[in-house]
Amino acid sequence: MIIKALWQPSDSLPGELLYSRSEYGFRFRTADAKNLAASEGDKGFASVSIDTLQIEVSVQTGRALYVWGYEPYTSWRNENFNEPEAQPGLVLLQPSEPFEEGISLSISAQHWGRRYDQSTGWFVTSPLDRDGAEWHVEIAKGIVLGGSIQGIQSVYLRPTFED
Repeated sequence: MIIKALWQPSDSLPGELLYSRSEYGFRFRTADAKNLAASEGDKGFASVSIDTLQIEVSVQTGRALYVWGYEPYTSWRNENFNEPEAQPGLVLLQPSEPFEEGISLSISAQHWGRRYDQSTGWFVTSPLDRDGAEWHVEIAKGIVLGGSIQGIQSVYLRPTFED
């Protein structure tokens, strides 16, 4: 499955990215439910998965909304890296077959590494630990997607940690 990615300037979704240490997972808490519902559209959600990490997507528009999912911090490699130079915007994902409500499409994550920079609080996952992105866009607070026309090349997350 090929999933192309395009971006355009816009406001990122307001809210907060959280990471629960006890549940080993990310979740997004929206600050404006009406804004999120408007961004979703009338056809519901689908997702794009990178292993167990999910990018929630509007079926109607293909807009990447936020990230959630199981991602055990015990497997993250501690490493210093530069945080992305991102601008607020929206990322539109265009799969070779249409999104369907409730269905997850997969990006092959076989060689995606997971790194965490304790000094900045940023987590990143990218193929072969290299970020080959042409652009970085903050789609929601603490959530940055890196990509190119070929698709998503990296996911940077800066959550608030919970126990």
